Amino acid sequence: MVRVADCLMGAGKTSSAITYMNKHADEKFIYVTPYLDEAARIKAGCPKLKFVEPSNKNEKYKFKKSLHTAALIKAGKNIATTHQAFRGYTKDMLEDIRAGGYTLFIDENCEVLEKYEFVTSDDIQAVVAAGYMTLDNGVYKVTDKEYNGIFFREFLQKTRDREMVCLCDSKQSVAYYWVLPPELITAFRNVIVMTYLFEGQSLYNMFKIYDIPFEYIGIHKDEAGFRFGEAPGYVPEYVKDLDKKIHIISSPKLNGVGDDYYALSKNWFETNAEGVSTLKKNVANYYTNIYRDIPADKRLWGSYKGAFNKIKGKGYTKSFLTFNAKATNAYKGCNTLVYIANIFMNGAEASFYRSHGIEVDQDRYALSIMVQWIWRSAIRDGEEIQIYIPSRRMRTILQDWINSFHNGGDANV
Repeated sequence: MVRVADCLMGAGKTSSAITYMNKHADEKFIYVTPYLDEAARIKAGCPKLKFVEPSNKNEKYKFKKSLHTAALIKAGKNIATTHQAFRGYTKDMLEDIRAGGYTLFIDENCEVLEKYEFVTSDDIQAVVAAGYMTLDNGVYKVTDKEYNGIFFREFLQKTRDREMVCLCDSKQSVAYYWVLPPELITAFRNVIVMTYLFEGQSLYNMFKIYDIPFEYIGIHKDEAGFRFGEAPGYVPEYVKDLDKKIHIISSPKLNGVGDDYYALSKNWFETNAEGVSTLKKNVANYYTNIYRDIPADKRLWGSYKGAFNKIKGKGYTKSFLTFNAKATNAYKGCNTLVYIANIFMNGAEASFYRSHGIEVDQDRYALSIMVQWIWRSAIRDGEEIQIYIPSRRMRTILQDWINSFHNGGDANV
């Protein structure tokens, strides 16, 4: 059974998971989270379950996290791990998971496509020509021919456990991606996905592609704490007044740089040097003049990693958090924010879903990423925040979402 707790950040999803696991201590669990600091929270919250974090520092397993993981699964241990490690689970691991009757918790969306940077078209053609891989309807698969070499050993081993596809981005650049296999979900006895705005995320698209059925659940809060229940369930009280909690900067002078629909997209940063210069001046003005009295530890700004060096400046450089950060509480004291991104799904990924009959809702996709980032700040505790969002498109998406709480909706639309 697959269930999705599609609930607002800070609504108690992790606490509900801890409650569930402690009440079902006879089950076996694998808990997957973006960052290991959240894995530590699970270990502390479920001491009797003795969660283990797979390590690459164990000589017994040749200093390989994958070998340690495989041994832990065979031994029936409870495991807390990261999305990155989880995406590498092999077919043998999944068979042991199926046999062991594990329950899976996925904390936040897990990306379906993983770009492989270390292979070229010539490499792929050589491997296919040698008979080690075949291309069938756009999908590369490993054949039964045994490879005794070294150079392609790891690559072919990984391709045995997942399909590889060749995709073109919006610039018609060719890239290769591994596709998350459906068995990473179906091998488990039970699966609970904990996220927000699920239908804007890649994992939702994966479920649609492979016809993986799921049902929505919610969070309930009582005197005993948080627990899973029927949707929609618990919503933090402060959410009713989000329009009074989130103050979006409306200055035409600061926002003019983002008026164009595609302004502040990844491509914009690569092609608009004048606009980037203006944007940097605006951010500096925001922090050194408009909010100059705000301490450094209350500031938080986010953008693409590639934009960091173009925008950083005195008084805010060290307050950077990548635009798509999620599942961390390390910045919940920050109340003066800048969000510099105009998010569109990668063209190659969007075309992959389109080939399966799924048209991506770009606004919902952008919203699902932006609100996760915003909720790293003080708003997750119901505190007021100031935020500068220079992209008109992103600013409008956020404002419409906030308004939806006051129009009888559940903010999932």
